[in-house]
Amino acid sequence: TEDSYRKTANLINRIRHQEGATPAQTLQNNTESEGEKIIDFIEFKSRKILAENKWREGEGFEDKGKEYRGEGDKRFSEEKVQEAIKECEREYGVDSNLGSNPVGYEDPERSVNITIDDVGVKGQKETRGKSGAEDEGKDRKYVHNTIVHVQKGKSSYVLNGYGVVSVLRILVAFLLHNDLLRAHLQFFIDGQKTLKIAILKAFSWHRNIGIILDWHHLEKKCKEKLSLGMKGYKIRNEVLSNLIPVLWHGLTDKAIKMLNGLDEDLVKKKGAIEELVGYIERNKRDIPCYAVRKKLGLRNSSNIGEKMNDLIVSERQKHNGMSWSKSGSIGLASITAMKRNNEAKRWFEQGDIEFKLAA
Repeated sequence: TEDSYRKTANLINRIRHQEGATPAQTLQNNTESEGEKIIDFIEFKSRKILAENKWREGEGFEDKGKEYRGEGDKRFSEEKVQEAIKECEREYGVDSNLGSNPVGYEDPERSVNITIDDVGVKGQKETRGKSGAEDEGKDRKYVHNTIVHVQKGKSSYVLNGYGVVSVLRILVAFLLHNDLLRAHLQFFIDGQKTLKIAILKAFSWHRNIGIILDWHHLEKKCKEKLSLGMKGYKIRNEVLSNLIPVLWHGLTDKAIKMLNGLDEDLVKKKGAIEELVGYIERNKRDIPCYAVRKKLGLRNSSNIGEKMNDLIVSERQKHNGMSWSKSGSIGLASITAMKRNNEAKRWFEQGDIEFKLAA
């Protein structure tokens, strides 16, 4: 899970004092096979958990609908929230009503933080060109792993698989198996429209869920669109310096008004500005007052999910010249996730995965 198959095969052979006894291709085939067994076992276990509890996709649990819809409100006390809002208004000199933002503030003691993201690696081509060099153009195919990081307090677990719908089904089974469906489920995403739709569909039966748009992705989107839309970096930076604090305080209506009111003489590409306005409007319900969340000690970012992408997939699979089959990429990622979840000993000795939060 750390070095290439070639380097690992060389290491094994040196330890065995048998040069070439374990070819790199044999090691690769065994690894892919083991990874497929792991993901098949997790999918089987998930289906079994859901079937035993009479799960219906999009509807929840037949016999325990109320039990798993969340118990009451899992939010911070209003007193603490108002105290944080007033402190932010004093500290940042914001005269607008920060309390008007509709996104609530979850109680971290009664919440589960969930980050979901896709990470792609170069897919293998069926054929190579005459020169043997692979085409890096627009026809390049990618293999995507969906990585889910689940965190409750100081314990966490990483799930992976192919396809958001499939992995979300595994996530429901994992939350049920760990008795976490009674908590508030707080999702952190990067603004991908299809991902948000999939989450809302998979958990439409659960009343205590929230979605937060990652602050760094929002900031990045503003920088990209303003760079395309404004005449020169100086004008872009001036607009950005006024826009970012407004969004940091969750004042989306003010931000939209600001962008729509830009002087046309300063705009190079109106379409880019309209795209940014549309992005903010589309994600309005997921843009909180980040300043107040920070004051309350709540997460504003999905960076832990991106870190898991690096640890589970990118560090091993994104090197120059590497390309992967679907089974090869997901299989290796499954073994890496199993190791990170402290499941390796149980799997190799008992052929079982506990499927429980790990410290």
